[in-house]
Amino acid sequence: MIDVSQLDSFARSCEAAAADLKPYAGEILEDAGEEFLDIVQSAIQSAGNVDKGKLLASFTKGGAGNIWELNTGGLTLTIGTNVEYAKWVNDGHRQQPGRFIPGFWEGNHFRYSPGAKSGMVLKAFFVAGSHFFDKSVQVLERMFPEMAENAFRQFFRRYFP
Repeated sequence: MIDVSQLDSFARSCEAAAADLKPYAGEILEDAGEEFLDIVQSAIQSAGNVDKGKLLASFTKGGAGNIWELNTGGLTLTIGTNVEYAKWVNDGHRQQPGRFIPGFWEGNHFRYSPGAKSGMVLKAFFVAGSHFFDKSVQVLERMFPEMAENAFRQFFRRYFP
C-alpha cells in the first residue's frame, strides 16, 4: 500500500515555491548587485583611480545614466555611474594634444578643478585603463554561483524542510 497522505501538502508547497521563485531570484540578483557595488568600489580604490572620490561615490544600481548591465537567467541588473569619464578610466583613452585641463598640482598628482585658471596642456599620450569594472565582473562571476546556490538552498528549505 502507498501512503499519499502528504501528497496534498507537498503539492501546496510546490505551488507556493513556484509562485515565489522569480521574485526570490530577483532578490538574489539585487543582493548580488549590492555586493558588486562593493567590489567595484574596492577595485577603484585598488587601482588608485580615486581623486576626490567622485568616481568612487558615483556607482549605483538602477540609476539614470548607468552604463553597465548584468544579465542572468532573464533578470537584468543595471549598474554604473553617471560620471562621464568612468568608461575612459576603465578602458583607457588617448589624450587630445593641446587640450587645456583646468586644475592644479599637489605634489606629483594633478587635481582637476573645472573653474581653475591654472591647469595643464595635454600632450599626445595614451592613458592605460585600469579595467576596474572588468576585474569586478570577473570577481562577481567567480562569487555568484556559490552566492546563488546558498540562497536557493535556503529558499527550498523554506518550502521543503
